[in-house]
Amino acid sequence: MEELTSYDYWQDLKIVVIQLIILLVVVTLIVLAIRNLSRKSKGMDKSTTNILIAVVIMLGLWFALGILGINAVYFVPRFIEWTTKFILPWVVLYWLVKLIKVLERK
Repeated sequence: MEELTSYDYWQDLKIVVIQLIILLVVVTLIVLAIRNLSRKSKGMDKSTTNILIAVVIMLGLWFALGILGINAVYFVPRFIEWTTKFILPWVVLYWLVKLIKVLERK
């Protein structure tokens, strides 16, 4: 009878952590390269640089979710829905209160 080998969760966890570290290093290097190029280039303004950096970070998060085994196609829209439903109203309320305080001082 053949003996079943046990699944080594620690080995799998090590591989996932190494993949996430490599992904983090790659995203960081790309962001630093974009910032360096935007300083040297006169044609790239700050908003273009910020958009490119945001796209790189979002792609990095997308790949990180895939590495962790999370279905990004399902998770990302649900996360956006949850934040717009629960977090965004509090942020708007905070800035509205700050605006009212500033207008009251004048």
